[in-house]
Amino acid sequence: MSKGDIEIIEPKVLSTKQFQVAAGAASSIKAGEPVVCTPGTATVALAADATPAVGTDYLIGVAASDSTDTALVAGVVDVYVLQGGEIISMKAKVAANADTAAEILAVENDFLLMDLTSEVWTVDVGAGHAIAGGLRATGQGEPENSRVYLAVRSAATLTGSDIAS
Repeated sequence: MSKGDIEIIEPKVLSTKQFQVAAGAASSIKAGEPVVCTPGTATVALAADATPAVGTDYLIGVAASDSTDTALVAGVVDVYVLQGGEIISMKAKVAANADTAAEILAVENDFLLMDLTSEVWTVDVGAGHAIAGGLRATGQGEPENSRVYLAVRSAATLTGSDIAS
């Protein structure tokens, strides 16, 4: 994962909150990575591929720091908390799918998911609209960098989700 895979565009300032991370790996969450929690648990974890899915995931936000967990000791991580409506920017999984303004505009209002391939977080615009996708393409972005702007759907966040634990 590279810092900057996920950039927060709006708002410019977000609050952070510290969350518990279970033991099991050294610094399992790196700054800039998406953070989720499982319904009914007190700890957060690194998001999985094809996240966030409405009805499945609680997207907490984007890690503001590396987590302090180790293989034997639980730790903490500071997270920029997302509640829905924030605009984030991610590179398209396939750069050629978002290297023109027309291609970015063509996916406006599609619900999309993050993709994790070879430790790089991208958005899979080529997969098309997924009703459970927790990110909504805004139709804006940076075609020169194949970056797509995405609005976080509140239904995919901890504060907006109605997942029964």
